[in-house]
Amino acid sequence: MTDEALLVVDARSHTLLYASPRAMDLLDVASFSDPACRLSDLLDSDDGQLYRFLADAATVTSPLIARVRRLSDGAPLTAKGQRTAGEEGRPLIALALKADTELSRRFRLLADKITALDFEVEHRKAVEAELSRNALARDRTLVAVRYIAEIESSDPACLNNALDALCRTCDYLGAAIIGVEAGKLLLRALNGRLAESFDRNAFMRLPMGLADFWDMPEDDRIETLRLALNEVAKTPCDLSDLGVWPLFVGSEAKSFLVLQGPCEFPAEVEILSEALASLLSRVNVETDLRHAQKLQAIGELTGGIAHDFNNILSVVLGNAELIIDEIEQDRPEALEMELANAVRDAALRGATLTSRLLSFARKQPLMPQSLSLNTVLRDLDPLLRRALGETVDVEVVWAGGLWKARLDQGQFENALLNLAVNARDAMPLGGRLTIETANTRLDTEYAAQHSEVTPGQYVMIAVTDTGTGMTPDVIREAFTPFFTTKGVGQGSGLGLSMVFGFVKQSGGHVKIYSEQGHGTTVKMYFPRDTADSGAESGEQLVSTARRASANGHILLVEDDPHILRYAERTLILLGYAVDTALSGDAAAELLKTRSYDILLTDVVLPGGLNGRRLADLASELWPTIKVLFMSGYTENAIVHNGQLDPEVELISKPFTRDQLARRLQKLRKQ
Repeated sequence: MTDEALLVVDARSHTLLYASPRAMDLLDVASFSDPACRLSDLLDSDDGQLYRFLADAATVTSPLIARVRRLSDGAPLTAKGQRTAGEEGRPLIALALKADTELSRRFRLLADKITALDFEVEHRKAVEAELSRNALARDRTLVAVRYIAEIESSDPACLNNALDALCRTCDYLGAAIIGVEAGKLLLRALNGRLAESFDRNAFMRLPMGLADFWDMPEDDRIETLRLALNEVAKTPCDLSDLGVWPLFVGSEAKSFLVLQGPCEFPAEVEILSEALASLLSRVNVETDLRHAQKLQAIGELTGGIAHDFNNILSVVLGNAELIIDEIEQDRPEALEMELANAVRDAALRGATLTSRLLSFARKQPLMPQSLSLNTVLRDLDPLLRRALGETVDVEVVWAGGLWKARLDQGQFENALLNLAVNARDAMPLGGRLTIETANTRLDTEYAAQHSEVTPGQYVMIAVTDTGTGMTPDVIREAFTPFFTTKGVGQGSGLGLSMVFGFVKQSGGHVKIYSEQGHGTTVKMYFPRDTADSGAESGEQLVSTARRASANGHILLVEDDPHILRYAERTLILLGYAVDTALSGDAAAELLKTRSYDILLTDVVLPGGLNGRRLADLASELWPTIKVLFMSGYTENAIVHNGQLDPEVELISKPFTRDQLARRLQKLRKQ
């Protein structure tokens, strides 16, 4: 029996009297040193029936069997007990213990399965609850996105309407859209609690750039935003529970969404952010489109006015010069001489004005040639420094290996001078003007944000000042004709308009970057000229016209009788023999009867022959004849895409006698 797990227990007190080594090993104890050790200190039975089992075993001589558990680890055991007698008939209970390994394993597996089943049930309950919440979030997100997609981007309140839909459907306490304009953060739209504490269009500053702001840890980013908002709050407000998400337009996050309230579903906010970014993109594109349409309409109007005005100025300027010629021979000091000069000067100023109007309207005929802007800048540098004065420090940064651009050199120089003069006026106390050239590429993403831009390689020239800068409203209107922030009599408001029209007519792109109080940069982008051309710049005639210095026979064709008489008198004074015609048909009859050295014709003529067709007829009849066109604005007959057809010579109205003489002199030398 010593190899069995045998126990002897007092029947009355259940005190343990004997345990075999096998029993001590089975019960996981080293010894029974405590004489008062009770069996209940080592064993227990299911449902606490150990004492009933011992009581029953003490009364019968046949063995009873019960299931018990080891108290040390709860392992199940089988106990077989029966009554026996000790010394002097003392009642004892003999117990034999047996460990059922298979049964224990089954109990353990069953317990593990029950535990796993309980965990699975709890997990399924949690998943079902999460799915229910996600379904709710999905439904309300769809409602908000649908509402945002239907908002008219032309509505000035469209961003506020979008935030209203977001807060109403998704239960946020407040929301704001913050954009970046002129280097500052602008509250573009507000809703909920945030609308109560802040003014729309209020500016605030971050202590770092926007790129560094997004690189910060989330908690630091929110705290930085909270401090910036507190600085511009009009009333004390609770800015707890803030969250911030970028709104990407293209690849740049120049706006972001601020939400106040717990964010239970991050995916929901991501979807809403994309919807708001799409709305912002629509707003930007349609704003640019409306502004471009407005400028186009103004351009059409100003182009038509300038055309008629040029004809009037041609008569005024030409006759003023003829009067001056008559008076200066006999009475050079007479009052009439002074008055005639005043009329001539006024006509020249009017001609400059109409030239700028035509440039804005993109109807100024251009004579482009392959230019190195570095070379043009070097030649123009002395004139720029004289025009800007000693208070402005001029710095020119030339890019190495600069590509060539195909431009009208005179118009480009005028545009650059206009930008330089504007920069000087923005620095009344002096400052620095930096002109920089560079090769660059405008990619498809940039072109998608600027509808008039074609992706490709460009030559860039940037004009940067350290002046007063512009507000966003001024930047938006800067290219509008006659818009100016200068005082009365200090500017016509056509300088930037002329720059805009010239750049667009040259196939380029112009962009203003400015921050009030920190200066302005105007960047002009011109398409790279990939044609092989060695010409650096166009020929410039510097000779002065002299009377009676020319010999030749000219056929003059002009439908305006006043311009015709002025031009005829001027040509006679220059020493030419002149025949005149008021229409293309009349000129054709003259061409059939005799030859001419030069055909000087307007582009627009009444009848079946315009200037272009008349020139073709003259070349067929007399192959050596030279042709010089006159025009008050761009005409498709000789100008396409804003540029003169190859080998076409044009003089723009109004013109002075000296200008006409130089052009005729150049034409005869060809």
